[in-house]
Amino acid sequence: MSEAGRDENSPSGLALAGVQFFFTLGWTVYVIYLPGLLKGVGIAASWLPWLLMADQLVFAVMDIAFGLAADRMAGGYQKLARLLLVLTSVSAAAFLLIPLAGVASAGLLLFLLAIWVISASVVRAPTLILLAKRAKAAQQGQLVVWYTGGIALAFALSPFLGLWLQGVDPRLPFGISALVLVLAVGVLLRAGNAPVRSADDEVPQPLPYQAYLPLLLVLGLAGLGFQMHAFVNAAPMYQALAPKENLPWLLPLLWLGFFVALPVLGKLVKRFGALTVAATGILLTALSSYAATQVDVLGTLIVWQLLTGIGWALAFAGLMEQASADGTRGAEGLFMGSFFAVTAISSFARIGFATQYLPTHKDIQFALPASLLLATTLLATLYAFQRRQACQMADSSLQDKGPD
Repeated sequence: MSEAGRDENSPSGLALAGVQFFFTLGWTVYVIYLPGLLKGVGIAASWLPWLLMADQLVFAVMDIAFGLAADRMAGGYQKLARLLLVLTSVSAAAFLLIPLAGVASAGLLLFLLAIWVISASVVRAPTLILLAKRAKAAQQGQLVVWYTGGIALAFALSPFLGLWLQGVDPRLPFGISALVLVLAVGVLLRAGNAPVRSADDEVPQPLPYQAYLPLLLVLGLAGLGFQMHAFVNAAPMYQALAPKENLPWLLPLLWLGFFVALPVLGKLVKRFGALTVAATGILLTALSSYAATQVDVLGTLIVWQLLTGIGWALAFAGLMEQASADGTRGAEGLFMGSFFAVTAISSFARIGFATQYLPTHKDIQFALPASLLLATTLLATLYAFQRRQACQMADSSLQDKGPD
């Protein structure tokens, strides 16, 4: 990508990163306070994982629904932008009221939670889709880096957020989160308002959706394996080697590895291809996550966690960039909506597996992530090889036909 292209895309990319950063932190606030809110209206704690799983199912459905709506509004940037802003405002209003409902009634709380989850979905896939429809094909990769960078930074800060919010009235963090997210979305829409893509831009040929489905399978399995390692296994691994009070300083190290790997992603994709980078990243994640379970020295565990983060950055961002490229033809909504729906389904599976299955099957807890990731590495490698062969056959066919 040229320097000019990078500069042209930086304001909207930075705004996109900001939206994902504040949305992810808002989700963290929600998860921190939800047990207390449920208790306040008499809902048993056993319902907590089921509510979080229901949230992920709603995200999955709405990611695809909003994506399809965005495709049908192709060329109608202002309509889509207004829809995003309206739904974000509804989300913010519901989020502001959630702490108040937490001392009122169970019905009102559940109603507001449903409104928030449905409307908050608009800042996941649609924000990236909105910019992707305006950007040149060569700029898609930078949008992916900005998007994933915002999420990674928020995950890195999440353990500290739990400390900072101890004893804080929930109305304050809920209010700040809601208002800041609305402002961030407003800045994003303003930054992305100037059209970038022109009619002269070369648009890739359509990819049949069924040819894209193996990528979603790879994403779902790899996502489950990584999430089990990062959100279920990381804390007990650290606690075996360090005091519990050190966890807020140790847990972000995986995301530090993720974050520092993003700047080189573009060069690696340009040199080796997005799917090859993703397959390599999944393999690195698998090996590092397994090695992390075998060490008994804190310093060595930290190294493996950093490498796991680097591997997942290559894997996730590589898959996302391939998904973005495959949909760059007016089908950005369907392709990227499906991509984020699968990430939500992975989260659904991880929450369910960790809360309903693992308590009685502890023997597989630490072996499962690496096993899933290693199996997915094979699938990703085969898929990358298949896509490369298909491209070579298509190029050979064009060469045989010659010029018209």
